[in-house]
Amino acid sequence: MILYHGSKSGIKGQIAPGSRERCDFGKGFYLGDMPEQPQGLIAEHKDHVFYEIDFQPEGLNTKEFGDDYADQIDWALFIAYNRDKTLFTGNDILIQKYEMYNNTYDVIIGLIADDSMIPTLTQFFNGDISDKVMLECLKMVRLGKQYVLKTAKACSNDHIKIISSRTLTFKEKKMATAQASHRKDRMSSELSAIKARYRRDPSVKYFDEIIEECNKC
Repeated sequence: MILYHGSKSGIKGQIAPGSRERCDFGKGFYLGDMPEQPQGLIAEHKDHVFYEIDFQPEGLNTKEFGDDYADQIDWALFIAYNRDKTLFTGNDILIQKYEMYNNTYDVIIGLIADDSMIPTLTQFFNGDISDKVMLECLKMVRLGKQYVLKTAKACSNDHIKIISSRTLTFKEKKMATAQASHRKDRMSSELSAIKARYRRDPSVKYFDEIIEECNKC
């Protein structure tokens, strides 16, 4: 399968799971199945390189978050854990679960939460918005899925191969920057309306309630 990667200064040496740990799915090598998101990450960096990569997942231990409610909440909690582990202090069941995700799987696949979605996720983690508001906002972010290679095995030549590398064209940079700005503006403008829609919904749940339920499982 063909995936895409954006680097602010180019890949040096062998591809490896070397991002910072406080990324969505923890430390790994991040790829997207659509070019727009990685292009947006690098568009404003002078030494950027955009890569087209052939990825072969056969034989790898893979975790993929699905589209149902349970998997989407699991996806959000996993992002919360990787971005701020203190949110899970005292919640040993979830800590063990997400440490297992980080240390067991070669590849983790799930929706991309770009910069337009992160403030909304943060509000969900802080208890300012409910699960249904967060998930409604998530529907507005259509950037495909990210494939995060977590192990040296997944990053080996048996599974990954660079097909092409180049800088973005002026048109691509301008488009990527404009699209990212548009997504942020749209999310900001529509969030209040979405919150109002679910304000009196008795079925909504908040982050602390979901955490408490998970620890009883």
